[in-house]
Amino acid sequence: MALCSYQSYHCIRKITAIVIGMIVLLMASTASANRVTLVATVNNQIILSHASWSIFKLSDKELQEPIATLPRLTGTVHLPAGQYRATVKQKHITKQTEFRVESNTDRTVTVALD
Repeated sequence: MALCSYQSYHCIRKITAIVIGMIVLLMASTASANRVTLVATVNNQIILSHASWSIFKLSDKELQEPIATLPRLTGTVHLPAGQYRATVKQKHITKQTEFRVESNTDRTVTVALD
């Protein structure tokens, strides 16, 4: 397996992250057709190390639980039209941004970690 070219622990973590991300994307894609691409950058370049995303719907009163999570540096989610907050974490850095999703529109959300 090319995916598992290093220690088995890291291989299991990577496969688990991929499977969880695919399940989240599958669940989110059934809700709507509005594609949102999430990108984290440093010095205007897409980061190449591990990061994780959490997406919160701002109309929710409690905002405690994310409606979507992505355990990787970039990804795509399908969200219904509305106002959202994206939070990205990498090592000790946490950044967030608010964004709006319009009906039948693709959107790219970029968060600078520097």
